Amino acid sequence: MATTSGSSDFASAGVPPPGGRLQTEEEEREVVRVRVKKCENFLPPEYRSFAVDPQITSLDVLQHILMRAFDLNGKKNFGISYLVRDRLGQEAYFSLLSDWDLSTAFTTASKPYLQLRVDIRPSEDSPLLEDWDIISPKDVIGSDVLLSEKRSSLTAALPFTQSILSQVGRTLSRVQQVLSWSYGEDVKPFKPPLNDAEFHTYLNHEGQLSRPEELRLRIYHGGVEPSLRKVVWRYLLNVYPDGLTGRERMDYMKRKSREYEQLKSEWAQRASPEDLEFIRSTVLKDVLRTDRAHPYYAGPEDGPHLRALHDLLTTYAVTHPQVSYCQGMSDLASPILAVMDHEGHAFVCFCGIMKRLAANFHPDGRAMATKFAHLKLLLRHADPDFYQYLREAGADDLFFCYRWLLLELKREFAFDDALRMLEVTWSSLPPDPPEHEVELVGPPSHVSDTGFGGHRGRPEASPSGDIIVGSPLMQEVGTPRHSGKSLASSSPVGLPPPQEFGRGNPFMLFLCLAILLEHRDHIMRNGLDYNELAMHFDRLVRKHHLGRVLRRAKSLFADYLQSEVWDSEEGAEATASF
Repeated sequence: MATTSGSSDFASAGVPPPGGRLQTEEEEREVVRVRVKKCENFLPPEYRSFAVDPQITSLDVLQHILMRAFDLNGKKNFGISYLVRDRLGQEAYFSLLSDWDLSTAFTTASKPYLQLRVDIRPSEDSPLLEDWDIISPKDVIGSDVLLSEKRSSLTAALPFTQSILSQVGRTLSRVQQVLSWSYGEDVKPFKPPLNDAEFHTYLNHEGQLSRPEELRLRIYHGGVEPSLRKVVWRYLLNVYPDGLTGRERMDYMKRKSREYEQLKSEWAQRASPEDLEFIRSTVLKDVLRTDRAHPYYAGPEDGPHLRALHDLLTTYAVTHPQVSYCQGMSDLASPILAVMDHEGHAFVCFCGIMKRLAANFHPDGRAMATKFAHLKLLLRHADPDFYQYLREAGADDLFFCYRWLLLELKREFAFDDALRMLEVTWSSLPPDPPEHEVELVGPPSHVSDTGFGGHRGRPEASPSGDIIVGSPLMQEVGTPRHSGKSLASSSPVGLPPPQEFGRGNPFMLFLCLAILLEHRDHIMRNGLDYNELAMHFDRLVRKHHLGRVLRRAKSLFADYLQSEVWDSEEGAEATASF
């Protein structure tokens, strides 16, 4: 399996590096020679040879190249693997399932050339499906619907890539645009990901974070270098109280990790045998199918990372009886554990994010109903024609977006892209550090049955109060103003203010809107009905193009922040009628 050759590197870094960005010798190599063998049933094998730039060749691009090289017509599924030789000369093929795998292949198996094998699978083969995945992402490679879109996007990307290379060398992290641009204007490049040297400029001489709002704004514009994520994500997830020095942060995480180990040892004291068995079996069922294609979670079912994910989630369920465990929580915890690469630290961070997201899993469904209502209102506001089409198709409830809103789009992008999407989304929220420290134990189940953490009041209110008003994005954009290109120019419908919109996470709604608009023309042109809509987006699980989605979402979000379209009553009415 692909974990064998890269597991030690992964563990030492604590985070899966994105494709083509490993800080290793492959960055010094401009070209990797590739030899490919295509195998299909009893047909004679076919061979192709070509060269690629390892710094700009993702798994998706490699798939495009292979489809063109072997003239695959989109009616077949195929798997890709690469040849590895151990120290004794024995050979084995490892599957290429992610950009991380491809980076490992470039680093460890490309001298003197990278040997690939393409195995054509019959179309009736169907991989293991998850409960929410009607069709696996692997099926997308062979879909007639998306093949032409993939080829056209590849063709369009080539001149753009060449232009970028000619201007900024090998740096592909700078895509397009800062917050406040609108379509049709000259685009400005994003900043490159935050690195360690720049991060230290946000700390004072004692190691205290002195400019938290500016740090979040910087991450919003460029993300974080993979090697720095385990440090920066703790700030984004509001783990640290204000004012901790570097030494105090280390002591704080050690103490919280010891607290976690103590809680982990108290399962039997905190839950009945029947409840504990139910929790553990439910968690295990989900853990065994969460991100298993990624090297961090690949391997045997009793692997250390799967055990850590299981124990982390079980401990949370036992110590938070109001919330317990619900399907989907494993998807939220998985990237945090992979980045932290430390069970105790991951649990502390998971408690930080669940402070904001626990309401998503409440059985009364109020939080999710509010988010659906706000997304529906946003789509109606941004594109009345598309909204009307969905209404006539009986799909205006947007229930096919359920997974998006529940998991904040974590499963809609490839794993490495999801890490970037998550940190950008978290950075759009203002700092909300704990007053003293992150609470690792929730209230007992009998304290309140009105909602998680005792939140009461109107369902559309932000669970953390009016936090978005203090967002660094609001400070950068400035006060609301009328804009000739405002999101509101096409419709009189108002939108809730940022502190209420999407229950305090408005940028997430704009990411959802951007995905919908990316596929709007295809949906309307082909007259997709409700079931076909759901099928279409399930085919795209982990396959959405992060760059395009982020660019569009940031543009629409900037228009929203700059325009006077806020109306609390409109949001309340939408929620009440949902």
